[in-house]
Amino acid sequence: MDASVSLVAATAALAVMGFTWLASLAVRDASLADIAWGMAFVLIGWACYLAGDRSGAMLLAACLVTVWGFRLAIHIGRRNLGHGEDKRYQAMRAKRPKSFWITSLFTVFILQGALALIISAPFQSLGAQDSESIGILSWLGAAVFVVGFGFEAIGDAQLKAFVNDPSSKGQVMDRGLWRYTRHPNYFGDATLW
Repeated sequence: MDASVSLVAATAALAVMGFTWLASLAVRDASLADIAWGMAFVLIGWACYLAGDRSGAMLLAACLVTVWGFRLAIHIGRRNLGHGEDKRYQAMRAKRPKSFWITSLFTVFILQGALALIISAPFQSLGAQDSESIGILSWLGAAVFVVGFGFEAIGDAQLKAFVNDPSSKGQVMDRGLWRYTRHPNYFGDATLW
């Protein structure tokens, strides 16, 4: 893998998570990391495109991850709106009230940035390749992406409707795509990647 593409990807991951960490300190809400997760991949994808080969396949991959990243960030942002900091982060903050600011940098933001960097290794590899056009493999990959994206987006929408329906209180979601897989949103995410 081209070290310069990987360095640019690492810089992109560090930049988005570092900026988000600073914003989280200002608003006292580490949940911003969850919103930034998808956006980290968007930035990494375009950074790899710009630093790398700029092939049609890399452009396609960057466009697809942009659609995914924005949808995920908007979904999580809407879901979290008005609910305050996620309970996971509240518990971490309660354990270390004086040092949470630095603890969150490493255990939340840098960790997620590092995971995004590892998961984005295919982008880094694609950016370092010398290819000029989009081949059949790229189109097949895009088709698999669309299936996974559909599962993730539809699964999220079905769960939101279920949770917002007062008659479903105390029940387990087992309708729609949830009838076929325990977590269609996670299945879709794994499939599209």
